[in-house]
Amino acid sequence: MKNKLKSTSIFLLFISFFVIFYYALQSDTKNNTQIMVGSKLPNIQLSSLFNPAQKISLPSTENENFYLINIWSSWCVPCRDEHPFLVKLKNDNQIKIFGINYKDKTSNALDFLSKLGDPFYYVGVDSDGSKSIEIGGYGVPETYVINSDGIIVFKHVGPINITTYEKIVAVIK
Repeated sequence: MKNKLKSTSIFLLFISFFVIFYYALQSDTKNNTQIMVGSKLPNIQLSSLFNPAQKISLPSTENENFYLINIWSSWCVPCRDEHPFLVKLKNDNQIKIFGINYKDKTSNALDFLSKLGDPFYYVGVDSDGSKSIEIGGYGVPETYVINSDGIIVFKHVGPINITTYEKIVAVIK
């Protein structure tokens, strides 16, 4: 009798684990890059690339209708590809762009901006990648459009191209 009860208990336990694992594997949590869209941007504090003693907190409280956050690195080839679009967004749309320099050497980042131009209103340093992860970042480059309430209204993973540029302009207009 004890053996039958023990066998039945083990069988039920096995079935329970199987059901739990089956449903866990079926859930849609796989790298959903849009998971943060519609959410408030988490509070982060960044030190300036140009002056480490200067710090800024995001989300911005400067009452902008919209602003961008762009996660980038000097070693990132797609970041170089998208850079002219960031410059164009700044110049043509008068939008503030907050840069987050991701896991980069300060000298390389400064050289990158010196050679390609600086489209950023502020560049914060994320030397270990933790700040980018806090806001839902997966890597570089990534771009977020934030509204005046601090809500992420658009997110793009990968380099900005003409299609992405047009989507961003449509959101901020």
